[in-house]
Amino acid sequence: MASGNWSYRAGAALALFNALVIGWMNLAVGIAGDEDNPVNLSFFMLVVVAAVGAFAAQSSPRGLARTMFSVAAIQLMLGAIVATGPVAALEPQGAAGLFALNGFFALSWLASGALFVRAERAPVA
Repeated sequence: MASGNWSYRAGAALALFNALVIGWMNLAVGIAGDEDNPVNLSFFMLVVVAAVGAFAAQSSPRGLARTMFSVAAIQLMLGAIVATGPVAALEPQGAAGLFALNGFFALSWLASGALFVRAERAPVA
């Protein structure tokens, strides 16, 4: 049904890509400060929120879209908190770099949600 829809598959692939890249960045170098900075644990929570929301949505495109939009909002709020906090002073790219990185991920979560909305509206063959 929905899994045969290219929009659904693309939305799922983009969400999985986001989760994997956020996890990899956190483990490799850390998003805020170094990889041992406890602030980075909050970015792992984004992946947990996405996974729990996807489980609760039970593969429903509407539920997955809501989950991705919620994760995007959390990403923006978390990015604003981290970029305006003391850890931003330790970053080579500074607060602007943290805003840009979190903005990229938020847009990517939004794109995933938009693909799920499109999948929901697609006619069932």
